[in-house]
Amino acid sequence: MILVQRLLGAVLGLVFLVAALLFASVALGIALAIGVAVWVVLWWRSRSLSRRRVIIEGEYRDVSQPETLEDRRSERL
Repeated sequence: MILVQRLLGAVLGLVFLVAALLFASVALGIALAIGVAVWVVLWWRSRSLSRRRVIIEGEYRDVSQPETLEDRRSERL
């Protein structure tokens, strides 16, 4: 009887080990698929952002403080 219990325990241990490895590999595959999907979405968005930029060559002005009429009059005088 003890030999049967040992064999049954070894078989159940191997079954649980295989089940755990199978679950871990499926979980890793799902995590990798989600990671790749997120990376593709971020890459696609950054790719479309570069197309929206307009490059105009020429003079650069800071327009955070717009010029007033009083400033223009003092420069001309």
